[in-house]
Amino acid sequence: MKLKVRPEDFVVKELIDLPRTTKGQYTILKLQKRYWNTLDVIDFVAKKLSLSKKSFSRAGLKDRYSLSTQYLSFWGTFKKPIREKNFTLIPVGRAHERITARNMIGNSFSITLRSLHEGEILSILKNSAEVKKYGLPNYFDEQRFGSARHRKGFFAKELMLRHYRGALKLLLCHPYREDSKEERHFKNFCREHWGEWKKCFALSPRRYRKIIFSLIEHPKDFKSAIKIIDKELLNLYLLAYQSYIFNRALYALIEKYGTNNVAVAYSVGRFLFYHELKAAHILNKSEIPMLNEKVKLSDTIGDIIAAILDTEGIQLKDFNLRNMRFRGVGFKSFSRSPILFPSHFVISQPQDDELYPHLKKMKITFTLPPGSYATLLIKRLLI
Repeated sequence: MKLKVRPEDFVVKELIDLPRTTKGQYTILKLQKRYWNTLDVIDFVAKKLSLSKKSFSRAGLKDRYSLSTQYLSFWGTFKKPIREKNFTLIPVGRAHERITARNMIGNSFSITLRSLHEGEILSILKNSAEVKKYGLPNYFDEQRFGSARHRKGFFAKELMLRHYRGALKLLLCHPYREDSKEERHFKNFCREHWGEWKKCFALSPRRYRKIIFSLIEHPKDFKSAIKIIDKELLNLYLLAYQSYIFNRALYALIEKYGTNNVAVAYSVGRFLFYHELKAAHILNKSEIPMLNEKVKLSDTIGDIIAAILDTEGIQLKDFNLRNMRFRGVGFKSFSRSPILFPSHFVISQPQDDELYPHLKKMKITFTLPPGSYATLLIKRLLI
């Protein structure tokens, strides 16, 4: 099976609830893109128009390797559309409030699976019936763990343990596959020449220059260098570690309640998928907390999380980052269902694949709630 051969094979549309007005202080912008992630679009537009990135807000992030439609808000007036090679940004109205995750209803998907063999088609049809009956585990998928794809550890965990030097090393010294050639060269150089900050600065891509410059002026003050990192990125790094703990807790729940389980490796661990559930009513009524220092651990899920934290060498109090004196950066707690049920879930009949002779393609359409991953459903359909 091949996924995301072309952006048009992975179409995602954001479903959002935002009352529009004619005189609101925010401009609502419709973003259609491919080969761009959302934060890079905002960064590009802000630089192009000499605007502050803080003037923009969004509900979610959309995959770079997709044809996606989502909405941003801009504090102020934004009159002219922007049309670049792989994205357009068009004003579509006004609003009294900025767009945030609270406005998100969900995402609709239309996905084409290519290069399918007969055995894969049979698996998809069988597994889709199981998903409609039992749902699937609501893990965070690979996209959430971009900052840890080097498989050297989590920036947030180093931060929690006050290993500021170690946190910066994870950021500056360990390339991963998605990095540009320039970034890989820079990170490899930083690893070999750690502490030679002037030399590192000469090779530094733009996004790292302020950090390296801070280290030139204060070579041992790693904490201050970390505080220079963009706040939105820092919050994503924290979310990555919270999501890792969530995934491990969900894995343990599936071990307990799933039957005919199948493990699938991913960049920072393993997913465990079930074919059926022994006690579906228990999982359907449960929620797993995203951790911060104020979360109270109780019952079976609390015991599971406590055991995971013990293996990690972390305590709940370590989620308190007050010693960093961050403003707008911290672990935010919320709860997430362990089980996911796609809605409007339809699988088309197999067709000849025009890109892969003698093989088939299938289109799958469905809607997911906010924060759930279409790629995870694809993984489940193929086990």
